[in-house]
Amino acid sequence: MKALIATDGSEPSTRAAHEAAALLHPDAELQIVTVIPELEDPLETAGGFEGPLITEEEAQEEHRDATRAGRAALRATLAEAGEPARTDLIEGDDPGRIICELAAERGVDVLVVGESEKGWFSRLIHGSVMEYAVKHAPCPVLVVRSTEHQHDQQHQ
Repeated sequence: MKALIATDGSEPSTRAAHEAAALLHPDAELQIVTVIPELEDPLETAGGFEGPLITEEEAQEEHRDATRAGRAALRATLAEAGEPARTDLIEGDDPGRIICELAAERGVDVLVVGESEKGWFSRLIHGSVMEYAVKHAPCPVLVVRSTEHQHDQQHQ
């Protein structure tokens, strides 16, 4: 069995890795992936007389920060999975689509995601990887609910 675990390093995504490792067959092949934004080309967003919104140096620094954060997310998720796993840091502007395409390319049996922490307005504007995966993944999707949500359920 192959499982692809999507992570951004947040508590829900690292918890999803932990839960998946516990739920799946002990021989499951775990693959952990995070998607970071591509290096922005400042001239691409330049307009009219104003010129670019950021400098090339600022774009490179943002990309270095995103790369560091992505690597940290992979390390944290791998630690929570407690299993050997393949890790991949991928650049792209549409994480949900990229993760679903990767799941199809690799022929995974299950895609694991943590429940989105985004509020309804943020999901409306920016979308949610979790929601995209549930609708478009080429395989079953295991959505691990956040601890906060479970805590709220227990106290009702």
